[in-house]
Amino acid sequence: MSEATAIQRGDRTFAYLTLLPSVALILLLIAVPTLAIFALSVQNVTLGRFAGEFAGLANFRAVLANPDFYSALTNTFIWVFGNVGFEMLIGTGLALLLHQSFRFRGVVRAVVLASFLMPTVVAVLVWRYMFDDIVGIANSLLISTGLVDKPIQWLTSPRLAMFSVIVIGTWKFAPFVVLAILGILQSIPNEQYEAAKLDGANALQRFIRITLPYILPVFILTALLRTIWSFHKFDLIYLLTGGGPVDATTTLPILIYVKGFQEFDVGGAAAIALIMLAIITVFLAIYLVLIRWSERRQ
Repeated sequence: MSEATAIQRGDRTFAYLTLLPSVALILLLIAVPTLAIFALSVQNVTLGRFAGEFAGLANFRAVLANPDFYSALTNTFIWVFGNVGFEMLIGTGLALLLHQSFRFRGVVRAVVLASFLMPTVVAVLVWRYMFDDIVGIANSLLISTGLVDKPIQWLTSPRLAMFSVIVIGTWKFAPFVVLAILGILQSIPNEQYEAAKLDGANALQRFIRITLPYILPVFILTALLRTIWSFHKFDLIYLLTGGGPVDATTTLPILIYVKGFQEFDVGGAAAIALIMLAIITVFLAIYLVLIRWSERRQ
């Protein structure tokens, strides 16, 4: 073994030893809570009495036999795919717009990104006031323009509550998509567009041939990342509606809260959390596969 090879192996060993504490800490932070949740899910545990009897899969069977679980699961998928779909569509459109040169572009960018930086509690207070049935700005504008003749129950109607929450979620988190897409747009060499113009390509052809191949990997990865984050979103929905009206906006995170802290069924809440973790793991696996695909493509 040459001296250079020995030095390289020594450097790799030192690097691994340096990373070991951080990796061990991350694994500890993931493994311990997961094992604790699993232990709770196989016991008859209530809030305040954690020394429960072993229940096996009874909590999982009870959850899967409960219609409320399937209602919350359906609401979760409606929330996730509705929210992420609008985020990606509007966020990408805004990114393409903000990439153009125009007066006060910096000011417009700051205004667009402000909602993402706004604390969730503040955003909820603003939107609850705007969507108030009696004094809300949204209803006042619609009635004054003659578009409706009576106030719309944005957050108190079972038919409209989820749609309203999706609208608010899109407003709050679409700027994240804008940042991701705008970042990749600014990395595209301008020479490619100039060469395409010389070849006679119109705006649509330039978008399809140049812009789209650049933004597609980032678009897919951002969509999957937002899907994972939206799946366990709790604070925004709960502060807006509390899961109501009539469980119309009760998602899996809210159902876990209700089970654990209102019904005191800690074992049942832990079982739902593990099922939710399994679903998120599927999306995470897709995310990792697409990351590798994106790296190979580049």
